[in-house]
Amino acid sequence: MLLLIPLLLALGVALLRGGSLRALAALPIRGRGCAVAALTIQLGLYLPGVRESPLAFHVAGALYLCTLALLVVAALSNWRLGMAARIAALGLCLNTIAIAANDGSMPVNAAAMRQARGASTVQNIAAARAYTNVHMANGSTRLVFLSDILPLRIPHGPGNVYSIGDVLLAAGLATLVYKATRRPLTA
Repeated sequence: MLLLIPLLLALGVALLRGGSLRALAALPIRGRGCAVAALTIQLGLYLPGVRESPLAFHVAGALYLCTLALLVVAALSNWRLGMAARIAALGLCLNTIAIAANDGSMPVNAAAMRQARGASTVQNIAAARAYTNVHMANGSTRLVFLSDILPLRIPHGPGNVYSIGDVLLAAGLATLVYKATRRPLTA
């Protein structure tokens, strides 16, 4: 949600200020194949029957890290798009580092999650019987400062807990979308 809302806001403001979807579509993005492959595999990890399987508990974390590596390759291949793309890539890299340091899932702070989503969500994460890409932080959590520690409540909706990497990724992508949508098309 943290990613979707800023992207939609950036797009909406850019369009209201005279931007163009054609200009956004003309953005020369590299690494699309890596990104599509990574997101397809991630979706597959959450299919009913897959995420509950014993195999998912054993290999999904490693597979998830492979998908993040593909996304990092895609993000870094767009370095030339400027500072916004670099900030987004930095956020993705920070998340990948935190997940890699914690065996393939992102640690989430229990107090922050309780504040954002309530005690039942904390209990559900702690008692997960299916693959999930988050786990409750504990005494063995590495790089806590890079994990999901920032609670955010959405008015009239569910909140969530985000990492510094999430914030950088969302800010970078929203800025990139805004600037790309506002840039004039050349003939």
